[in-house]
Amino acid sequence: MPGELVVFGSGGHAKVVIEAIRARDPQREIHIVDDRPDVIGRSVLGISVAGAREWLAKNVPGAPVALGIGDNRARLEVLDWLVSQGRSLETIVHPSAVVGATVEIGAGSFFSAGAIAIAEAKIGRGAIINTGASVDHDCVIGDGAHIGPGVRLCGNVKIGARTLIGVGSSVRPGIGIGADAVVGAGSAVVSDLADGGTYCGCPARALPSA
Repeated sequence: MPGELVVFGSGGHAKVVIEAIRARDPQREIHIVDDRPDVIGRSVLGISVAGAREWLAKNVPGAPVALGIGDNRARLEVLDWLVSQGRSLETIVHPSAVVGATVEIGAGSFFSAGAIAIAEAKIGRGAIINTGASVDHDCVIGDGAHIGPGVRLCGNVKIGARTLIGVGSSVRPGIGIGADAVVGAGSAVVSDLADGGTYCGCPARALPSA
């Protein structure tokens, strides 16, 4: 029987992660930690938020940690802190997800219900492959990237670190999208996109800076 597990984060993404854990191991004991003082003691899916990272540093020393933080940059910051503390990170894969035997998965990643990754795709540390998203052959997903619900990445797509690909977007084969970019919901990406931009539309184009 699997041992205790800590989920770091208590918002909406944490709920999705907890449901995926329970779908695989219904009896697993889960602890929740969150750095926000206002959520300490709050119940999330029947689990009380135990404390912040100071609590984690002193409790359940052998328990691995799953990342339940939706914000890409914040998720990577917590991941790096956990590694610095000697904590092991657990990748969570919903039982309905399909992950090919040749897929490389970085520590602390998450595959939601119905997610698919196949044929030598490479998933970075702390990445999210969200509900019903598909990652085709030889794709490379950067650390902390978020592939949103229903996204379709064709083969050989490269996604930079901390980039968000919004719900229902599609990316044609061989495209590269830089780090810290945002692709808006329902976009069609047919050409390479640079670091740090916000893009949307069919085809996806850069939005003007504010």
